[in-house]
Amino acid sequence: MFKVTSLSSFSILIRLITGFLSSKVIAYFVGPSGMALMGNLRSFTSLLESVGTLGIQNGVLQNVAKNHRDRVKLNHFVRLIFWTLLFFSLLISTVLIFGNSYFGKMIFNRQSEYNFILNFVAFFLPFQVFHLFFITVLNGFSYYKKVTFISIYGYIASLLTSFIFIWFYGVFGALVSISITSFLLFLFSSFYFFKEFSFGIIFKRIQIDFSVLKGLIPFGIMSLFTAVLTPILYIFIRNLIAKEVSIEASGWFEAMQRISGFYFMFISTLVSFYFLPELIKTSSEHEKIAITTKFFKQVIPVFLITLIGVYFCKDFIIKLLLTSDFYQVRELFAWQLVGDFFKAMSLILGIRFYVIKDLKGYLLTESISFLVFFVASWFWIPIYGAIGAVISYAATYVVYFLALVVYFRKVIFKA
Repeated sequence: MFKVTSLSSFSILIRLITGFLSSKVIAYFVGPSGMALMGNLRSFTSLLESVGTLGIQNGVLQNVAKNHRDRVKLNHFVRLIFWTLLFFSLLISTVLIFGNSYFGKMIFNRQSEYNFILNFVAFFLPFQVFHLFFITVLNGFSYYKKVTFISIYGYIASLLTSFIFIWFYGVFGALVSISITSFLLFLFSSFYFFKEFSFGIIFKRIQIDFSVLKGLIPFGIMSLFTAVLTPILYIFIRNLIAKEVSIEASGWFEAMQRISGFYFMFISTLVSFYFLPELIKTSSEHEKIAITTKFFKQVIPVFLITLIGVYFCKDFIIKLLLTSDFYQVRELFAWQLVGDFFKAMSLILGIRFYVIKDLKGYLLTESISFLVFFVASWFWIPIYGAIGAVISYAATYVVYFLALVVYFRKVIFKA
């Protein structure tokens, strides 16, 4: 784990540096209102990526990890998924182009001058879908080093692209750069992917095997349920803040989410690149419990100390990453950090649903969390503004963690 952790830490360091610089550029040139629009577009793009990949990334990861020694079976599987994703990503892009004005109203808060940017999103969507697929396959091979370097190249390319486009085109450039970055990521990941799977393998005549796709359905339903509802919910929250308070307040909320993303990436990276593959590889419940216990004993204490440090340094963080226009963000830290702590503890329990393919339990607990977040935001944002959004966030993950503990009580307390 420590080897993976060191690689992840190096990647995180680069991401932090590029993320810090990117946040400063965005804050300085486009301000809170521009950051709010970027947040909505990122959420919408994330939704499209999830639908484009059919939510089967964890299923692909498990199949590659278990069958990487059987090249005939693996080649057939990868080829089948490749062409399936190509079909659906092109279909989604077509829908997006024809529904440009409809989706634009939802994303850009009725500022129709930005609608044409969705054409860029539609064009580059297939490249982003394939990038995610390629990364998942490489991760299934446990090529942590390659995946790390791809991430690093992507962070640097994203920073340079954002800076150039924002410098010349302001808010328009900031929004367009989100899509262009996806193409650069595709170039990096495809380089390593096609070293493992030649063009001859991918473009060989395909035999559609519905039994293979059927086995991925539980993963698809679980991933899509979260990956579709989460962006929609965040777009709803930003738009509600803009309506009840101001577009600037919506930008403050988005800035808090960006800051949260910086320190939370260590947990999410470690879980995705180490704990999830390890849980998938083992069939022993005793070993699964040992891996989960390791997370709580070795990772959570360090993360808690980090959160405490972030709280006491919040004013410095705002000055470093943002501008004086974002000073009100300091009022959002306390509740955001509480939510992030419980989110981190929930993460290792939540991925068990993917490992054991427990669709019923996954949908039940996720439905509870989404319902709490929606109702709490709808109630508290009109009263407390942006602070109401982070209070809702904290309440959601406290309830979600408790729901997971109750659901897995036999496994947890048996250990």
